[in-house]
Amino acid sequence: MFNCWDCGNESLTWKGQCDYCKAWNTLKEFKETKSKWAKGVSGIAQKLGNISDMNKQNDAIKIETKSGEFNTVLGGWLVQGSIVLLSGEPGIWKSTLSLQLGWWINEEIIYISGEETLTQISGRAKRLWVKWKNIGLLADNNLENILATLAKNSAKVVILDSISVMYSNEINGTAGSIGQVRYITEKIVEYGKQNNITFIIIGHVTKDGSLAGPKTLEHMVDTVLYFEWDKFDNLRILRSLKNRFGSSSEIGLYKMWDTGLIDIPNPGLEFISDERDTIGSALSVTMEWTRPLVVETEALTTYTKFWYPKRSSRGIVWSKLDLIIAVLGKYTPVKLESYDVYANISRGLSLSEPGLDLAIAASIISSKLWKALSKKTVFIGEISLTGKVKKVMFLERRVKEAIKMWFDTIYISDIWGTSSLMPKDSNAKIIEIKNITDFIKHYS
Repeated sequence: MFNCWDCGNESLTWKGQCDYCKAWNTLKEFKETKSKWAKGVSGIAQKLGNISDMNKQNDAIKIETKSGEFNTVLGGWLVQGSIVLLSGEPGIWKSTLSLQLGWWINEEIIYISGEETLTQISGRAKRLWVKWKNIGLLADNNLENILATLAKNSAKVVILDSISVMYSNEINGTAGSIGQVRYITEKIVEYGKQNNITFIIIGHVTKDGSLAGPKTLEHMVDTVLYFEWDKFDNLRILRSLKNRFGSSSEIGLYKMWDTGLIDIPNPGLEFISDERDTIGSALSVTMEWTRPLVVETEALTTYTKFWYPKRSSRGIVWSKLDLIIAVLGKYTPVKLESYDVYANISRGLSLSEPGLDLAIAASIISSKLWKALSKKTVFIGEISLTGKVKKVMFLERRVKEAIKMWFDTIYISDIWGTSSLMPKDSNAKIIEIKNITDFIKHYS
């Protein structure tokens, strides 16, 4: 067998270039160790655990943080002895979030940085008002040194920033290579489980948006969190992509300030740019996993100067925009064959779920007819190719969110009965429509 010392990929024959990482002259021969089972060597029998005994210890392994959003994403709390992978693009404040955990968690923490010096870390912590009573610092990127240090110091939580710059003397390859990342993660998982220590590992993403390192890295850890952002906004979204100890369909919302990240437990109208009635603007309630959010869709229609009208969208899948325009052209008096159409989701959000179809159509109609839509109205529904307005998932939760935000008019599909959705003490009006033609009649 031949092993690439740069990425760890294996090959049956020697090659000048590695098939995986495309590096040249990195394949070296190695011999596989023979199994010891042939010599009759057996393992050591272990004592079996009991589920009832483990349930009594559940409360002892919960580590709650001061950030309600972080707790929500984790399923309520950090589980002691778990391995959490926090990933995101460079510059998104992953290190800031991990450092703020020192203030959010009332446990002994060791913060290990392989990218910054202790002076740089302390300067950032001072800006974030992080207290150091429960945090120990280590600036090192050698795995053997790190494990030796952890063995001599007690901590319930260890933050490793970041896995991409760590290296081990026990394996070939440069820091950040696939072989190094895989080996280091295996050792960290083993150490964390044996010593009941929670590890929070910081990881980077590649240019195409995927997690840097081997895909098996995500399978080795217990929880995978992904930090999202818009470069031109102070909003941050923390998503749970995997969670062995809770729901993997949760998000946490944060605002970025000079003093760090601030929770947004009740986003309300956070994603709406203007509360005044505006031509070409419509509101809807989308679902970010299990969380309802009020969002604003915008549209602009202008008479085209060319023989082929332009369709452009930002935050909306272009095929969805084409579909809605085609449906409007066939089933409504709103003809757009000679008009350029531009559509957008405000605040830089990118959404593709079908529940926004009706709001997108409403904003296009508003722009074409020069008639403003009320900001006290929300539109929830999927538009089919036959022009029908179809039901969407989690409609009850969306309607309850709209009523809670004091919207007075809600457009939905007529498949659902209003009696089961409308609270008795609410003055909101639910309008049920069968198809996009009914909406045009009601709107006009």
